[in-house]
Amino acid sequence: MIYMMTPNYEPQKKKQSKKQNKANRKPGLKLMLSILLVAALMLTAWIQEKSIAGQRAEDAAIQDFALLTGWADELLLQGALSGEWSFRWDLTLMYGSLEQLADELFRTEKGELLPKNIRAHGNVVDGEAQLSGSYIKLIRTDQDKIAEKITILLQVEGTKVSKAAELQNYIRNMHQWLREKDQNVQMSMKVFGKAKDKGAISSLKSLTVGQTIDEYMDRGTKSATLFSSQVKQYRWVDNEKMANIQAALHESSVDGEYTLTIGVPLISGEFGEVVD
Repeated sequence: MIYMMTPNYEPQKKKQSKKQNKANRKPGLKLMLSILLVAALMLTAWIQEKSIAGQRAEDAAIQDFALLTGWADELLLQGALSGEWSFRWDLTLMYGSLEQLADELFRTEKGELLPKNIRAHGNVVDGEAQLSGSYIKLIRTDQDKIAEKITILLQVEGTKVSKAAELQNYIRNMHQWLREKDQNVQMSMKVFGKAKDKGAISSLKSLTVGQTIDEYMDRGTKSATLFSSQVKQYRWVDNEKMANIQAALHESSVDGEYTLTIGVPLISGEFGEVVD
């Protein structure tokens, strides 16, 4: 009887051994799956963080433009669209890019060519832009055999724009289009118009929660340079202070009216080059 039972005992032992091996493998498999899950979550979080950071950097100038529009609405006598708007973009592109930019810019939404002027041996191209009441100028400021620096100046008469959203959409699309060509494109902007009152600069400081970097009075014009954490862009002033808002309030000696200019991040005299 003992001899007869022995063969039946061995297979049973082998079955138990297989079960034990499976049980031993389960903790290792679970650990590996847990590690893979954690790694996947970390990778997803990193991708999302990079995406958000890139979006913030990409939209910095547009966020600043939205802020400036709101401030102009509060401080100008008849709102943001009563002012004259100026924009500037500075790009570095491949050699010969000015002609291509001009060809793309001076077209209607249907792709039809718009009239344009070519000046200064092809280094300056200007004319009316797509947006109603707007005028645009492209200037090749520097060039070598590989690359060239281009400045784009745009001036818009706010009174000829039907809605603020129309101006905002045009500027947003323009900026995003230029960013696709040069991710390091620099954008600056300013608005000029009749101020509500002589306290416009003080009101601007309150709206922006701005810190005064410099302020002075000269021949009926009060000027102020500010830094606000609300504004994403900034420039260094005198290589030691950050600034991102400049304002100038001028009292007319003829009628006593006040005109206000607000620039972000700075007021550039080169904005005036848009119109000859």
